Amino acid sequence: QKEECAMSLLVIWCSPNQEGLTAKCKSALVSGVLEYGMECSEVHLNRLNIGRCQVCSTGFGQCAQKGTCVLEDDFNRLYSLMQQCDALALVTPVYWHDMAEPLKALLDRVRRCDCKVNHALNGKKAMIVACAGGSGNGAIRCLGLMEDTLKHMGMDVRERLPVTRFSSDYMPKAIQSAAWHLCYELNEKQQ
Repeated sequence: QKEECAMSLLVIWCSPNQEGLTAKCKSALVSGVLEYGMECSEVHLNRLNIGRCQVCSTGFGQCAQKGTCVLEDDFNRLYSLMQQCDALALVTPVYWHDMAEPLKALLDRVRRCDCKVNHALNGKKAMIVACAGGSGNGAIRCLGLMEDTLKHMGMDVRERLPVTRFSSDYMPKAIQSAAWHLCYELNEKQQ
């Protein structure tokens, strides 16, 4: 057993299907965090109002000046949660070899605020999960695109987990274990 830790992991996931493969993988991730004993919050992007970047001014507006976005939606609140957590996990279905549109919209806006001004996510540990139906061929490319975006912000991607309908029986257990080990790593670093 481990000692209690006051650290937290934020799970951001998106999928219109709350009973599908992506939801199953998100639940496995949350189970691993809770099994370790770390605080875990989850955000379902499909329930939030996060619009796409409006490319204000000459391409960079308030985001480049103040590190916040002018759009009045759920973005600034969620970005604040991302800054406050100790680690981040992103879980998405794969659409056309890429992450789902709600996650792309979020990360586009986070990147504009974080890279120019805040640098709050620099060094933050993350794990990413891509859930592909159909042939499953897009999962690896999707993870690569997600990792490129997070690394652009200086994040430390610790785990990349592709899931397909062919691996759906055993990958949730691997995701649960990976989440537990990420918590362990964070706790060891804290001590």
